[in-house]
Amino acid sequence: MKSNGYILLLLFVFLFVMFLFACNRQKGYLEQALIFAGDNRLELEKVLERYSAKPEDSLKYKAAVFLIENMPGHFSYQNQAVMEAYYDAMDSVNMYSDCNVTEISSRYKAVFDRYTGAQPAVSDLKIISADYLTDNIDRAFDLWQNGNWATHLCFEEFCEYLLPCKVAELQSLDNWREYLSDTIYGDLRYMPFSAHSSHSAYWACHAVHQKLMEKYSPSKHVEMPVPHPVRRMRSLLRQTLKRDCDDNTVATVSVLRAKGIPAMIDFTPQWPNRKSGHSWYVIFDNTGKTEHFHGFNVFEDNHIDMPTGKVFRRCYAINEELLELNLSGETIPPLFRNIHIKDVTGEYQRTDNVSVKIDKPAGKHAWLSVFDNTDWRPVQWGKVSGDMATFMNMGRDVVYLPVNMTENGQTAAAPPFILTLRGEIKPVVADASQTQTLKLTRKYPAFRFSSWFAPEVIGAEIQAANRADFSDAVTLHTITLYGTLPGDVDIPQDTAQPQYRYWRYCSPSGSSCNLSELYFFQDGKDITAQGTVIGTVEKSEETVKSVNNFGKRHVFDRNPLTFFESPEATGVWVGMDFGKPEHIDRIIYMPRSDGNYITFGDEYELKYWNRGQWRSLGRKTADGVYLTFYGCPAGALFLLHDCTCGVEDRIFTYENGTQVWW
Repeated sequence: MKSNGYILLLLFVFLFVMFLFACNRQKGYLEQALIFAGDNRLELEKVLERYSAKPEDSLKYKAAVFLIENMPGHFSYQNQAVMEAYYDAMDSVNMYSDCNVTEISSRYKAVFDRYTGAQPAVSDLKIISADYLTDNIDRAFDLWQNGNWATHLCFEEFCEYLLPCKVAELQSLDNWREYLSDTIYGDLRYMPFSAHSSHSAYWACHAVHQKLMEKYSPSKHVEMPVPHPVRRMRSLLRQTLKRDCDDNTVATVSVLRAKGIPAMIDFTPQWPNRKSGHSWYVIFDNTGKTEHFHGFNVFEDNHIDMPTGKVFRRCYAINEELLELNLSGETIPPLFRNIHIKDVTGEYQRTDNVSVKIDKPAGKHAWLSVFDNTDWRPVQWGKVSGDMATFMNMGRDVVYLPVNMTENGQTAAAPPFILTLRGEIKPVVADASQTQTLKLTRKYPAFRFSSWFAPEVIGAEIQAANRADFSDAVTLHTITLYGTLPGDVDIPQDTAQPQYRYWRYCSPSGSSCNLSELYFFQDGKDITAQGTVIGTVEKSEETVKSVNNFGKRHVFDRNPLTFFESPEATGVWVGMDFGKPEHIDRIIYMPRSDGNYITFGDEYELKYWNRGQWRSLGRKTADGVYLTFYGCPAGALFLLHDCTCGVEDRIFTYENGTQVWW
């Protein structure tokens, strides 16, 4: 997602454009656009005159009208020369891709320091030249009518998937179609000779996609905030900075369109079950379906078969409904001030139209929000009739909160509800007359990637010895559970049991350890600090970088996000030398994961949603691998926050003794 400054810049320009647009609504859209173009009107009229001169250009004239009529709401940097210099400076850093990350970061910082000032944006109507527009129209028509990959498009589809003279806002007004047309071929050159793929937009996209991943995936992930998003396409492809999903998607769609492969950008503004949103791209295949791809990778894995709440497509055309909404005089969330998006949720999942009773409507429209780990984010609007609001095409298996929007922000307009997988509306309302006990093991759901290393603890052993080489080792516990949660192991004690100086965690054969934390207790007290770290010699981790990143000391640094990963997969172990024999009566082990387990010693606060706000159920310090809260209201929506560290929190309900994440 882009910076707030970037978003505010576009919103300011957008509001100004909408104000002028509203003042001239009695005129047709084309005339409105030409009026708003001001001194640049002559440039736009040159395009119209050129294509109206010959009957054979009538379709190009229609295309030019489409672009100009829908240009309000599309923006570019006013000072193109300054931005070109900025991109040139970025390119100069990309030449040092073989340098280490520190050197590259230093060079990027020097560039950013020179270009930190705000760069004003202006409507495309006021800046686009006749030459730029006609060149893009001519090239797009040639690819549509004479190319291999877009001949199946009708004119209306062509206008959205191939024709637009830009892929993204603030894009450089350069000859991007020309210089991208001769890059990134892969197997594309040979496809015209195949009966199966000679005109297949899908397989053409697949070939380009694979080559993009191979050639332009950054070898070094330099993560730094940029003062201005890179929107000169050749610079965006080359940069060694880590690109976000928007960057990858914009770059890919630019390459595809330059080659005549019809593509658009889809996005979800906010995942309904975790933080942030995401964008990807779709191509319009020969069967009339949209096929989804993800950045420089196929749209799969962590995104397929996930609830999305809402999905929108970035279009060139103005969305009439959103235009009317923005001219209503009501407070509109930033997402919906963009009049060039349309709802395509139904292409991804089953949806339902939802009607909800609203408490004291603030206007003719209400909103549905989803939770983003810290706050509720509006993802859809609905029309209000009386005290009922109807929201169209809502994704299932999501918790929504109806809200009213005013200039002071949003307020809850009804209790949250679950739109179930069967399309049923299930209100989530706290019932203080019925209480329950909650046993909590996490503060955030365990996604697939957080369990990658869970199998590596099965068969691990807890051993103790009085000889440093563990030749007299005694196995006190063998782990049999899948490592999706930390383990809390009681060591049996009796008067005849000897004490041991050396204690260790032994990974099973085939495991590189991947242990995050290890605690040793004596009489309820963590005595780990009294010992010295021992374990497998870090044979191929002799460099400072490797040891700092994966060394065995991380098992005892009390940071659940660090871990010990050995270069070996046999005979790996890590433990403590306490200097003298000790009675250890309890051990906690934490497998490598996402850091969202209940962490021993951290303080947590449990909240529940009631009457439009979060209310506290108290704080507790974890003395084990789970927390127990008593007297919690039944039927509530809960949120557990680690007050000691961590930023990922997630809402959940509690059903049949289990946390159910939303």
